[in-house]
Amino acid sequence: MRKVTHLISCALAACFLAAPTFAGHAVAAAILPTSAAPLAASNYDPASYGTSETAEKQAAAIWQGWQTGTLTAPLTSLQLTMFVKHKISPTRAARGLALMHVAMHDAWLVKQDEVSRQLAVASAASQVLGYLFVSEEHDFERTLAALIKRSGSTSLAGVQVGRQIGQQAIARAEGDGAARGWNGLRLEWYGEGRYFGPGSWEPTPPYFYYPPTEPFAPSWRTWVVQDIAQLRTTAPAFGSEKFVRDLQEVLAVQKSLTPEQLRIAQFWVDGSGTVTPPGHWNQIALDLAREHRLNEADTVRLFASLNMALADTFITVWDIKYHYWSARPVTMAKTVLGVEFTPAILTPPFPSYVSGHAAFSGAAAKVIGAYIPAAAKKVEAMAEEAAMSRLYGGIHYRHDNDDGLQVGRAVAQQVLQKMIRKK
Repeated sequence: MRKVTHLISCALAACFLAAPTFAGHAVAAAILPTSAAPLAASNYDPASYGTSETAEKQAAAIWQGWQTGTLTAPLTSLQLTMFVKHKISPTRAARGLALMHVAMHDAWLVKQDEVSRQLAVASAASQVLGYLFVSEEHDFERTLAALIKRSGSTSLAGVQVGRQIGQQAIARAEGDGAARGWNGLRLEWYGEGRYFGPGSWEPTPPYFYYPPTEPFAPSWRTWVVQDIAQLRTTAPAFGSEKFVRDLQEVLAVQKSLTPEQLRIAQFWVDGSGTVTPPGHWNQIALDLAREHRLNEADTVRLFASLNMALADTFITVWDIKYHYWSARPVTMAKTVLGVEFTPAILTPPFPSYVSGHAAFSGAAAKVIGAYIPAAAKKVEAMAEEAAMSRLYGGIHYRHDNDDGLQVGRAVAQQVLQKMIRKK
């Protein structure tokens, strides 16, 4: 046992011996801390949880993906499937995507043979997925066991490496602040820090959900951004010329909404029961990576960078939202202009400024464009459309969208500076 554990520890250390390169730049090494003691080899028995039809199907899909594509892509697809099944919120989706893709990134970096690397990445992913989707019980462990069987491997060294890295990701998650306020049944938030002045947020029709989504998120731990307050943009003052002009624009757009504008608004909604906005951009990245035949190393780095950028963008955006507490157009139209209207899409239950969709899209487009330069113009146009979709939907002002794009791009720039360092 000591010999196997020693080999696992050495394998983890090996990933720091040489920094890989990307497009003429040095690339950041492991992201997660590596100080945790290695897991004992006897801690894992692939037969512990038996098998299931679901696990066998998942393993078959992953295995097939490995034969025709990159190592992490089918696991990304599995996570997105879980988002749909469990109706995960966009905020939790961004967090979960970062946790799993950072774990897979670090597992992939460890120098080992091809089969061991496959199992290390799958093992790291299964640990994080099991943590995020506890109601799946041990199906991700069963999926991993089915993959081990398909691989024909008699060594569990890669599996153990992945388990250790997965546990490091979980340890980070346990301390990232995302559990704050939850008592196991509901969110315990009683309006701490809420602003009640002119133009402040109120619950919106038709459901008037309260409390607002993730009010503690501004204090969550970021991956790369050190000072989210430095990225805080300035909202137009309530009643200012710009504020009123942008509010009037929302009403004008809703009054003359074209079928194409409605299609765009609905295409980018990504509401409950979908892959969510962060997941949508992961789908776009998967398609573009395949289309442009991105190699495995760059695919791994792309998705780690993309999802850290999306997670940090979410936290930064929520800091801005709960700094200004700005009301939604549906509220301000009635209060300021005396006009009632029904937005084309459902208004989300949290403050307006800035747009999370716009920020996610700005961040995603910048990261994807950095790794796939041939697609940079295409994804930038998609990001602009995604931002405008919220104006078409009647739930955001133009300044929400413009500043949201700016915030997302700024976060992405910091992530890229960390992940792709000049030689």
